[in-house]
Amino acid sequence: MHNKNKKNIKGFALVLSIVLLLVMSLMSGTLVVITSSDHKSNNFTDHNQQAFYVAETGLLEAEKYLINTFMGLPKREIAADGTESKGAANSANKGKHPSNVADAADDTTGCYKSFKNVINLQDVVVHHKNASFLNIVRPAIVNSSHSGFSADDEGDEMDYIDKFKYEYFIVNVGVADFTESGSSIASGSIDIMNAGTAYRIYACGIYEDTGIAGGAIRLFKQSKLIIPLESLIILPG
Repeated sequence: MHNKNKKNIKGFALVLSIVLLLVMSLMSGTLVVITSSDHKSNNFTDHNQQAFYVAETGLLEAEKYLINTFMGLPKREIAADGTESKGAANSANKGKHPSNVADAADDTTGCYKSFKNVINLQDVVVHHKNASFLNIVRPAIVNSSHSGFSADDEGDEMDYIDKFKYEYFIVNVGVADFTESGSSIASGSIDIMNAGTAYRIYACGIYEDTGIAGGAIRLFKQSKLIIPLESLIILPG
């Protein structure tokens, strides 16, 4: 009878051990899934925030394009290989509103398709595609004495930033009131309302990871994120 009780206790202990092992395995698996999910969520949040900043850069670049064109100053240009440079100044167009360009818009890009309120392609002034955000921020990265990066950190940061591009296109939306505010403090001075030309700017920050780095294919699918923003600018005259 005594031996039988011992066998029962050993059998119960074995079953209990197996159950505990299964429970611990399930808990470990659950923690791995939760940790992986949190990591992916944090990465998505980081990419989303950075793409938003890149979209804001697109708006600023488009505004500079309009203002420089209106002022007859050099404009940022992009080559077929994606590199950017300054175009030549065009003082002959100083004071003239940027005109529409036939077939300027490419309605096949993901950025263009992100906006549903663009109606007339003929009103597009310029469509700037596949612009390198890295080219803009590179001076802040390459000098490690200023950025605080080591050589390896600098390379990793540039590889990451290089995954972000910006794109913008500008649409002439017609005549708009433009208020010119004078600086005079003379009694009775008032603002002057003149007719100007309004341009709506559509810009996107684009994150794209092709899954290829250093010639080796990574173990994840290609991912792409597009953040669209828009603004309105009015040129005088």
